Amino acid sequence: MRFEGSKNYVATDDLKVAVNAAIKLERPLLIKGEPGTGKTVLAIEVAKALGMPLLEWHIKSTT
Repeated sequence: MRFEGSKNYVATDDLKVAVNAAIKLERPLLIKGEPGTGKTVLAIEVAKALGMPLLEWHIKSTT
């Protein structure tokens, strides 16, 4: 399985390397960034590309 971006998400080469390393190593990948930078869209597109379900859990300070 590899992630190469999608028609809805153009990933940089560095991001593709990070995502594919996490897939290969079977380890989680922490994506950080300001609101509106596409973190959730990335998760959605990776799940779609790999044919896997996406579980969304919105974290708050009280979680």
